[in-house]
Amino acid sequence: MVSNTLQQAASKPSSHSLAFQFSEKDISIASIARYFGGRSGYKPDEKTQQRIRRCLRSASELVTPRAVYSLQQVNTILPGNKISLTGGSEIPLPDCFDDSGCTLIAAVIGTLGPDLEGHSHFLATNGNIYESTLFDAIGTAMLDLLSDWACKRIESHARRQKLHRGNRFSPGLDGYPMAHQELLFHLVDSQLVGVQLNSSNIMAPAKSVSFFLMLSKKTGKRVTENKCSSCRLQNCQFRTAAAGSRQ
Repeated sequence: MVSNTLQQAASKPSSHSLAFQFSEKDISIASIARYFGGRSGYKPDEKTQQRIRRCLRSASELVTPRAVYSLQQVNTILPGNKISLTGGSEIPLPDCFDDSGCTLIAAVIGTLGPDLEGHSHFLATNGNIYESTLFDAIGTAMLDLLSDWACKRIESHARRQKLHRGNRFSPGLDGYPMAHQELLFHLVDSQLVGVQLNSSNIMAPAKSVSFFLMLSKKTGKRVTENKCSSCRLQNCQFRTAAAGSRQ
């Protein structure tokens, strides 16, 4: 139970802050279109691409991409696909994950800040649903990039201990219970990036992301660059083509 896990948890370990800066060149039209089009394989026409570029320039000035993470030392592997941490906490793993060789787990929270979602809400309130939806899609694509960049920075940190990047999993995605969001927030200082968790385990600002990242001594397993690689929803309309089959 999550409540028992939280009772066992010690004080939050040291958290590391990361700051990023996006330019419009960092976000591809295709990465936005997959969230904006509403169907698999959507390709925007030239007029829509121009609108995307214009809104992307504005969105890049509205976001303050930041992330925070803590590294959790793995103590032992428990029956029932759980990992026990040195501080006493227990992290349940998705059923499909291989936990062998896992030495550290990073608890990660990232956010774009409140301004982009505030602008999207303003547009919707004033009847501009098209651009409101477009700004929301841009924010989702930015969160993907923020997550990938954070993983790379954490991996760089872990390589100093000769560890390698493993699977990533998020509360509320791919069947991993949303209730574990509370555990993640007890393991990292979310206040460093201004993210709060409400009673329904929903983050504010809404354009925020949280996940666990496994770090392992093993190097044999191929690790892909995107979140879709470890998701079982093969027919998801937002699935990237690069994800391919599950590993």
